[in-house]
Amino acid sequence: VITVAYNNVDMAIRWIASDYFDFNTHQQAKFDKDLQRAHAWHRKEELPKYAFLCTETARRIETGLKPADLDWIGSAVESRREALMHYVATDLASMRGTMDSSQIGVMGAKFAKENAKFRKEHLDVAPDTLEKKRVKKTLERIEDWTGTLEPNQKERVTLMVKNFPQSAEHRYIHRTTRQRVLRELLETKPPKEKFEEDLRQWLVDWESGRTVEHDRVWAQGVKQLRQMILELDTMLTPKQRLHLTQKLHSYAKDFTILSKR
Repeated sequence: VITVAYNNVDMAIRWIASDYFDFNTHQQAKFDKDLQRAHAWHRKEELPKYAFLCTETARRIETGLKPADLDWIGSAVESRREALMHYVATDLASMRGTMDSSQIGVMGAKFAKENAKFRKEHLDVAPDTLEKKRVKKTLERIEDWTGTLEPNQKERVTLMVKNFPQSAEHRYIHRTTRQRVLRELLETKPPKEKFEEDLRQWLVDWESGRTVEHDRVWAQGVKQLRQMILELDTMLTPKQRLHLTQKLHSYAKDFTILSKR
């Protein structure tokens, strides 16, 4: 699955970008060229690091997770995200000079459509319905990694998920704030170097724009998620732990093979 998805990710990105900005022929050609270079860089430079991340995570899980392991995993994942954002910022910034106001309008309309979808799925829903969906999705994600959970494990996870702080309204405000900042950045047309710097900052610092209350709720949610992971780790059966580590090793193998193509 990873091999197929990765080999076709450039097509997916191309389609999404075109949908957001309605590129003309010249812009599409430039975007495609930049995307091919970025994909080649990512394959060669980043995938080996993804493989190491999976292998090292599996090793830590094999011996039982500790808080320090979660710190390491979180930091490693964030480092890879930041590396990608830093790399693509220059190419994305160079596209700004070719864009007109109508294309920025297309982006705004796309944002509005996605925001309406977010509200429908996360805000305009009865609290008990939303809670059931949250629990169901969490259990499915966990079982995708561990295999089938036992009844007592499902019961414990369900209880912990129900106690997570609710952040949908905060997330909605945050996403619309970041969208507004991006649109203003595109419309004000700062000097090239300043625009690239600001765009890179926008891409890397994805937490910017949160309210104080959102930061508090987010921190609490992270704390409780860590507690859930650590507790669930102690409840894993040998079969479940093997399922989890084998999946990570499988991903590491796929990333290694993909990096050499």
